[in-house]
Amino acid sequence: MALPGAWPTLSPTGGCYSRRPKAASGSNFLPVPKRFAHLPPPTRTVHICSCGPMIVGMLVLRAARRPARRFWSSRCVRTAQRGPRQSGLLGQTTGMPGADVDGSTNAKNVPFGMKISPSATLQNLLRHYPSGGQFFLEALQNAEDTDRATHFCALLDLSTHPIEQIRPQQSVWRRRLQGPAILFYDNGGFRDKDWKSLQQIYNSSKKHSPSEVGKYGMGSRSFFHIGDILQIVSGSKYAILDPDERLSENGEYGEKLDFLADTFDGQRFVDAFPDECSPFHGLGHTMQEALNGTIIRVPLRAQQWAAESSFMPEAFTLERASHIFEDFAKAFSGPMALFLCRVSRLELFVRKEKLLRVASLELRPEPALPGKELVKVKEFLKKFETVEQLQEQLRQGTPTPEVLDIVRMEKITSPTDDKGQDFEEEVKEAKEEVKEAKEEVEKAERKVERAKKEVERAKKEVKEAKASGRTKESEVGGSSSRWLRFGRFFSLEEVSSPPEEVPFVCLALPLDGPCEGLAFAHLPLSIKTGLPVHVHAGFALEDNRRGMWRHAEDTDGSHRSWADWNEHIIGKVVPEVYADALTYLAQHEVMADADVFGLWPRLEAEKDGFQVVNKQLVALLANRLVLRSAGCSKMPVAPQEACFLETHTTHLEQLRADLQNLCEKAGRKVVNPPQHVVELLVHYKAIEKFDCLDAVRDILRLGSEEMPQELLSQILLALLHWAGKSFNSTQLEVLAELLRKVEWVPTPSGHVTIDQAFDPVAPLPDLHVVQQG
Repeated sequence: MALPGAWPTLSPTGGCYSRRPKAASGSNFLPVPKRFAHLPPPTRTVHICSCGPMIVGMLVLRAARRPARRFWSSRCVRTAQRGPRQSGLLGQTTGMPGADVDGSTNAKNVPFGMKISPSATLQNLLRHYPSGGQFFLEALQNAEDTDRATHFCALLDLSTHPIEQIRPQQSVWRRRLQGPAILFYDNGGFRDKDWKSLQQIYNSSKKHSPSEVGKYGMGSRSFFHIGDILQIVSGSKYAILDPDERLSENGEYGEKLDFLADTFDGQRFVDAFPDECSPFHGLGHTMQEALNGTIIRVPLRAQQWAAESSFMPEAFTLERASHIFEDFAKAFSGPMALFLCRVSRLELFVRKEKLLRVASLELRPEPALPGKELVKVKEFLKKFETVEQLQEQLRQGTPTPEVLDIVRMEKITSPTDDKGQDFEEEVKEAKEEVKEAKEEVEKAERKVERAKKEVERAKKEVKEAKASGRTKESEVGGSSSRWLRFGRFFSLEEVSSPPEEVPFVCLALPLDGPCEGLAFAHLPLSIKTGLPVHVHAGFALEDNRRGMWRHAEDTDGSHRSWADWNEHIIGKVVPEVYADALTYLAQHEVMADADVFGLWPRLEAEKDGFQVVNKQLVALLANRLVLRSAGCSKMPVAPQEACFLETHTTHLEQLRADLQNLCEKAGRKVVNPPQHVVELLVHYKAIEKFDCLDAVRDILRLGSEEMPQELLSQILLALLHWAGKSFNSTQLEVLAELLRKVEWVPTPSGHVTIDQAFDPVAPLPDLHVVQQG
């Protein structure tokens, strides 16, 4: 084969395509090797042996034609050779392109490695990632990570858009994109790093950042559960992610254009292809000007072409989309955004013929102490490029911010869409329909009456549940509108090999009623803790983002250190922060004492893996002033110094307040917290219990001025009633001894001891009076 002034472009199998001129700098074509550089151009040729095409093919494998720029870059692991290849057994040097006969080489090694397509990678990622409404949370965390977005929207677009005026290239698939879709919007907008992050299928730019939520999630990759193609509009850019190359050229996996600057036959994009722009109108963007924010649109994967998908051959039907959307709308009244710092307004819309807002939520922080807002933590974390840098600074004693603020979560119920359009016309039409269908109205009225009865019954149940410290609303994620956020960073001294996570824990305590606690990594995980508060921490999460690493028999290696980290957080740090929060609430008038006790955990609600929180929490609270005396003083009391009075009968319970006051006068620190708090403290041996027999012993030491005789008589009579039902012989002997010494039996001449009242020589009238008493 002749070799002129430039190498021919060869196929990987050694076939010659064509001769090309010498490549310019930066080209994909190979220049003339140095050892042929002394030869004059094309008038002279160099002949190589018949095996030359194969050898040259090895050299130019990397030079196979591919675009210089790809929108979606594949992850490429390159395994470069380090020198002349050795034959395995004999250790002889074999020839390589650019090698001399003796085996020495003066040329650089050729890069070589595996290339992973987005399609194959996505197939593996999506298989291990939940396909429910988790992608809503991923979109929300993407908005939070811009550090600019304050407004987030999700739209279920049930419309089918026009298909006439769209780009002709790959028009079959472009028409398919005009069908129903799910759209996400935030007003943060993309910057260069966000566009680059979107292209990385494995190596997220957020992975090492301590200040970004996205390190805990799958981000935009989760959207491929919904459809095969993502459409992104931000600023003046319109891009498409296309892992199966439905629209893009071979090896590009997507496309990107500037819809304001680029022209198409002299026209702007919106003028040349208005139908292709129409799906974005639902969120108020016409592509006539740059978008102040970002819209990600994911057309639903329809049943009729779902099998064509190489990575997710499963339809995402309208029914499924509607069901997930409804569930997410219900979750809006829950705690999903409690630990976000920037996004403060969330909205859900459905569009068919008109744009309808189905749910919305606003978060309004109310600082409890200046400088202790949750956003200060994010501002602190932004000072560090990596978690490793953060951890090193914490080891050196760098001061860290604490969190102590209140956030109000309010649902917006006004029937308006995002652009201020109201629904008065729809209301009028509904009224006219009601008037025209009187029979339907009568049926509806009967349903209303039945519904009212159900509401009254439900209110009664809720009232009873609240009295016992629980509500029905709490069982679906929390009904409180105001939350206290309490958190701080923790020391790394007791952690030998910390993972790449932020050592920070923050609790959200409901101020308007209890909740069923969840674990959070900024956004909620599917882990119920059994606590009446929500717990956010830098947990080391499993790959599917639905669980965290915990100790198990088969946990080893790095997984073991991740499990150690989580166990340290749950077993030590969470109880410490929890105890500090309860202590703060007990000593400040943020809420009533009865409501504070509702934030104490319950023994019966312990969940696997989190019961250790209760034990350590009680140990920390045992010597803190978190209870109040049940007597008149209402002084703060530590559980270890306090005692709880058990009343075993209705008569004694009716006298509880008097008994507690008298016991306090006698020197006891009597407390009367709710039953679930008593059970918790007694279970972990942090409080003393005593019964009314012991109480009477204390009371009898008081003088007559501090203990009215009439009240004493009532107490002893109630005690005798209890004794007759359940006392053993020893208790009866103790009671008898007490009763003989006390003047408690009423007579016309005053109170006397029982021996005096039943003196055999006493006059009969007096005895008669005693018997009546």
